[in-house]
Amino acid sequence: AKALYQFAKDGGEGNEPEIIMHLRGALGDGGGIPVVIKLLTKEAWCGADFEVQAVCLNILSRCAGEAVADGRLILRKRNGESCQADKNGEEKCRLKTVELGGLKPMVEHLKSEELDVAGKAAYCIACHALDSPVRLGIHILGGVALLLQLMSNKNADDGVVNQAALALSTVLQHVEAKDELYRLKGMKVLIDQGLMSDSVDVQENAARALAYAIEQEGNLKDLRRLEGIDKLIEMLAALPDTDRVPNDKVRQSVSFALSLSAFDSECRTEIRMKEGLRALSNCLASEEARVQEEALMALANCAFDIPCKQTIGALGGMKNGIGLLSNGELSVVANACVALSRLVFDFMSGLDFVEEGGVGQLASV
Repeated sequence: AKALYQFAKDGGEGNEPEIIMHLRGALGDGGGIPVVIKLLTKEAWCGADFEVQAVCLNILSRCAGEAVADGRLILRKRNGESCQADKNGEEKCRLKTVELGGLKPMVEHLKSEELDVAGKAAYCIACHALDSPVRLGIHILGGVALLLQLMSNKNADDGVVNQAALALSTVLQHVEAKDELYRLKGMKVLIDQGLMSDSVDVQENAARALAYAIEQEGNLKDLRRLEGIDKLIEMLAALPDTDRVPNDKVRQSVSFALSLSAFDSECRTEIRMKEGLRALSNCLASEEARVQEEALMALANCAFDIPCKQTIGALGGMKNGIGLLSNGELSVVANACVALSRLVFDFMSGLDFVEEGGVGQLASV
């Protein structure tokens, strides 16, 4: 197992993807995947060896395509952009691992007393939970509860907690997993152990997991009850009195969470009353296009209410939106169009749009 993993790691810059592709072919077509899966079970001829288990989980993660576990890639795919991560036989290996029963030992290892193994199991789950049947399978095996327990483990370091949060951000895209999270009161874990973490990686993945969770009404109510909106706005680090250091990855996932929460009228009001619209507007000045993209959509969803439209306009939202129509990223331009369509709602806002040069900018898109 170590030799196989070393083979996956070898190769100079530019050669490694080809080497991993050969590894996928050797394991997938050569019967190696069932051997690796067996090494994760009690039937392994070497016994329950933590080091072997950790290496085997790494092998399955690499064969599945580690890049696909990146929540930002998944988010872009959800938003309609093509995801370039799935290539070189990754999907074939993922499906074969699932078909051969690989999910069960992965989920079982979330309970491992060796937290390094548990963290690698969580990461391996994140690499495989890319479609609805797999997410459902992980939920049926009790994966949601075990991932929450792993996040709450006081002995787990930030790396392990981060892998658990990352796995939840993929699994919670299934509706039954969202319901299970509500039954387990998991929003408290995502907020206390995720959003309140000192690690920006944990914050980023926990915010994304929370975003998918609040598509379920009970979880959305828990978000408000646990003052989650306040914490999300604070995490943007975009208000004058903040003592946080801004982080673009955190801002992107937090803006995504706020954009989904804004479909609820009570959340929209809370975002407006707690300076969330100002924070989101300030995020439009970021040099990171993904932050601009998500902040624009959050503002657009808040702009369903007239008080929010007026507040966004007073904060320069019309001018900012028109300025972003010339952005080089098409996703930013698209979201700017959506936001502007909701900000122009009466004669005065229409006049503001014309005076800021919106007609000419829109015509050039």
